[in-house]
Amino acid sequence: MGPNFVFDGVSLGWSPDKLMEVGESKATTLDLSGHLLERPNQVDVTIRHSGTLHIRKLVDYIKAGATDSTTTTDPAVEDCFKALNALYRQDPASRMITRPKSTAFFERAQGLMMPLQSTGGILEALRGIHQAIHFFSGKLTINVDVVVSAYYTPDLSAVDVAKAFAGIPPHQDVVQWASSHPTPFRQACERMTGMFFCVRHLNAGQNERKMRVMRVSLLGARETEFEEQDRGSGRATLTNVYNYFMRKYRVSLKFPNLPLLICKEGHFPMELCFTASGERYKEALQGQETADFIRFATAPAYVRAQQIVENVKKLHWHELNVPKAFGLSVSSRMLEIEARLLPTPVVKYGRGTETRGPESGFWNLRGKQLLMPSSFVSYGVSYLPAGRGVNDQVLQGLTRNLVTSLAGLGLGAPIGQPPAFILGNPQGDLNEMIQALFAKTGNLFKRKPELFIFLVHQDCTAAIYKVLKNLCERQFGVASQVMVVEKALKEKGQMQYLGNVGLKINLKLGGRNSCVEEPLFHGKRWMMIGADVSHPSAGQLRQNPPPPSFTALTASYDPECVVYTAVTSAQPATVELIADIRPMFKELLVRFSQKNRGNFPEAIIYWRDSVGGSSVPGLMEQEVKPLKEVCEELELSIRITVCTTIKRHHTRAFPVSEKGDKLGNCLPGTCFEASANPKDFFLISQSALQGTCRPCHYTTIQDENNFSTDEFQRIAYTLCFAYGRATRSVGLVPPVYYAHQACERARISLRTVSDETFLPEPHEDLKFTMYWQ
Repeated sequence: MGPNFVFDGVSLGWSPDKLMEVGESKATTLDLSGHLLERPNQVDVTIRHSGTLHIRKLVDYIKAGATDSTTTTDPAVEDCFKALNALYRQDPASRMITRPKSTAFFERAQGLMMPLQSTGGILEALRGIHQAIHFFSGKLTINVDVVVSAYYTPDLSAVDVAKAFAGIPPHQDVVQWASSHPTPFRQACERMTGMFFCVRHLNAGQNERKMRVMRVSLLGARETEFEEQDRGSGRATLTNVYNYFMRKYRVSLKFPNLPLLICKEGHFPMELCFTASGERYKEALQGQETADFIRFATAPAYVRAQQIVENVKKLHWHELNVPKAFGLSVSSRMLEIEARLLPTPVVKYGRGTETRGPESGFWNLRGKQLLMPSSFVSYGVSYLPAGRGVNDQVLQGLTRNLVTSLAGLGLGAPIGQPPAFILGNPQGDLNEMIQALFAKTGNLFKRKPELFIFLVHQDCTAAIYKVLKNLCERQFGVASQVMVVEKALKEKGQMQYLGNVGLKINLKLGGRNSCVEEPLFHGKRWMMIGADVSHPSAGQLRQNPPPPSFTALTASYDPECVVYTAVTSAQPATVELIADIRPMFKELLVRFSQKNRGNFPEAIIYWRDSVGGSSVPGLMEQEVKPLKEVCEELELSIRITVCTTIKRHHTRAFPVSEKGDKLGNCLPGTCFEASANPKDFFLISQSALQGTCRPCHYTTIQDENNFSTDEFQRIAYTLCFAYGRATRSVGLVPPVYYAHQACERARISLRTVSDETFLPEPHEDLKFTMYWQ
C-alpha cells in the first residue's frame, strides 16, 4: 500500500497517494504467523477505495465554533477526524505499549515504571503518554498529557499471581493454603479473568500467542476430563488434562489440584501460563495498592508540565514522514490562551463567625459555629475491636471529646450525658448488635435514637461498613457515623479530625454547615440538581448476570442551595442515561414543596455528570425532555438550565508567569473558555494538596434562565465553596459530588432475596437528611 499508508487497526485506511479508482477493490489472502496448535490462520482481505477526505468541510466546521468532534452530523467531518487520529497514532503505536484505538502509550523504561510492592510485585505502574486530536478554542489541537496505568509484571507464573492476590506468604505451600481456604483462593484466581497470558509448553514461536482468560474452572487438571480425538483413526478416548499434558508435551504438572484457566483455545494449568508483556490490569486497585499507585502518579504542576514537554519530544512529530506526505505539521509549543480569575466567594458560618473570601481555596473551623446547627439527645456508641482493643477509659474520653467538639460547632449536644454503649464483635451478628444498641439507647433516653457512633479500626472491612450503613439507613432510620479509632486518637490533628466528623454529623442530622453569598439566589426559588450514573467495574461486568448500574438525583431545597435530598434507582448495567428520570424528578419536586410551604422551584440548574459529545442528543431526549414533561404534567412553569460536567479528561493548564501556587498550579478561580460558546469553559475551583489541578469542563447545552457568561461562571465557582463536609473549595459543583456519593451508597444497599435483586428505599426519617455523607 506504500510507505505513507495509514491504517486504524480495524478496517479503515488512508493514503495521500491515489491507489485505485473510487469504487474499485482488490482482494488478497494473508497468511498470519504465530498461529496455535497448527491451525490454519489465513485471512481473506478486500481493499476498496471508498472516497476522498474533504478537508475543507473540517476547516469550515472548526471556523463555525466546533466544541467536539462527536457533535457533528456531517460524515465528511467525522471521516477527517478519524483519519487525523489514526495518522498521528500510527508511529507511537508501532513502538510503544498500547491497545487498539487507545490514546495511551507506554514504555517499560527506567524512570517510567515502578513495581507496586503491596501487590507482591505482580503489578507495576507505568507512566506514559496521552495523545489525542481535539478541538480547542477554535483550533485543531493535539492534546498531550501524562497518563499512569497499572500493568502486570511480564513473565510471571499465574500461580504466583494467584498467591499474591490471595495474600499467601511466599514460604507457604499454595496447594495446602488453597485447600484450607477454597473460597478466598478462588476469588483471587477470578481476579485474573480477562487477563491475557502466554504459555511455555508449545513449539518455539507458538509460545508468544496471547490467550485471554474467560473464566476459572471449578476443578483441577486431574478432575477435568474430555474426549481426545485421534487424528489417524478418528477414535475418541476419554482423558484428563493432567494425562494429556504428560503424554503430548511431556510436562508433569506440579500443581494438578489448582484450578485451570479457561480460554477460547482450551483449559490451561496455571503453572504453564505466564503474564503477557504489555498486559494492563483492568480491575480497581485496593487499599495500599492505591496509595502506592498515587504516590508514583502524583507530580507537582511544574513537574507535570516538564513531563508533558518530554512526552512531546518523544512523539517527534516534526520527524514523521507520513504527516508531511499529507501536508500536515504541528507546533510543539503549548497553546497559550487568555484566562481570567473569578472573584472569591464569601463563605458564611454562624452569627459572628463569617469569613472573607478564602483566596487560597481553603479555611479552617477555628472560632466558627455552623450556620444552622442541628441537635440531638439520644445517642449510642458501639466499639468494634480488632486484635488488641482500646480500654474503656480511652473510649469514654474520645466520646467526651467528640461531644465537646460538636458543641463547639454549635450543635445541641448532650455534654455530660454518657451515651448508651455496646461492645460489638466484627465477626458477630451486626444486625443483632444494632438492634441491641437501638433498644438500649431508647431505654436510656426515653426516645428514639437519633445518632449512632461506630468506633472501628483502620483495617475494618468494606463488608462491615456496608452492613452498618444498610441497617441504620434502610431499617432503623438512625443517622450514623463511622470513626476510625487510630485517627480519632492521634494527638496531632485530633481536633481537625473531630471537626470534620462534626461537619458530616450535622448534615446527617439535617443541619446546614455554611453557605455562600450568591445574589441570584435571593430573587427566586432555586433548585440545584446533580445527576450521575455509576457503572459496575470491569470485573463485575464479567459476572453472569452483571450487577446493575446505579443512578442518583440530588436536589437542594433551601434558599441558599446547600441542603440536599437524594433519590436513587438501579437499571441495567452500562446504560448511560437515567431510565427512571420521571418518577425521580417528580419526587424531588414534591419534597421541595414540602419544605417550602407548598411552593415549587421557579428555576433549576440541572448539572449532569460525565455526558458529552455524541451522548448529548440522547441526554436532551431521554432526560431533559422528561423534566419538561413532568413540569407540564404538574402545571408548573419552571425554567431549566442544563449543564454537563466532565472531570475525566486530559486538559491541563499552567500559569505562564510566577502567579501560580507553590506547586505551580493556576490559582483557584482560573477560568478559560474551551470554544466559541462562552458557556463552554474550564474552571479550576480547587487548590491542590499535592499534584496537578485538573480543571472541570462545564458545557451549557440549554439555558432557559438566560444567564450571562459572567453569571454562570460565577455560580459554578460559588457552588464549589459550598461543599458541606469540607473546609475547602472542591473541583466540581457539589450537586454532582453528592449524586456520585448517593450512587455509591445505593450500590452497597442492593439486596438479593430468592434470586431477586432490589434496591430498598432509605428510611422515611432520613429522607430530608444528607445520610450519604
